[in-house]
Amino acid sequence: MQNRIGILRVEKGLSLTDLARLAGTTKAQIQKLERGDRRLSLQWMSRLARALDVKMSDLLPEDTVACQHGAEEREILDIVAQLPIEDRVALVRIANDLLVTFRRWEQGKSGMDDFPALPDAPSLKSRRRRA
Repeated sequence: MQNRIGILRVEKGLSLTDLARLAGTTKAQIQKLERGDRRLSLQWMSRLARALDVKMSDLLPEDTVACQHGAEEREILDIVAQLPIEDRVALVRIANDLLVTFRRWEQGKSGMDDFPALPDAPSLKSRRRRA
């Protein structure tokens, strides 16, 4: 599979050895990944993206579509991208909890009366203004 690892590495001014050190691997592994001799798994993409300080999708050729989102998903992703990482982690946990709760509610396993009322939380817009 073609990738942009070598291009990004050179753009960042890193040697193979530098990138290997940042990614916690060997120069030989980086060479194999750049040439496409080794499969670029999600785990490798994550390690290399962190080491190069880029998004995982940046490692793929520019004409590759990593994922497609509708307008609503893009809007959510744009908002989330503006949050600090600790807030993103919290937001993912909240979203997962909401999804589980919603599925239980849909299946009739639990009624909404079983849940205590939650205090009003500030909106994301007001939170961003305070930051």
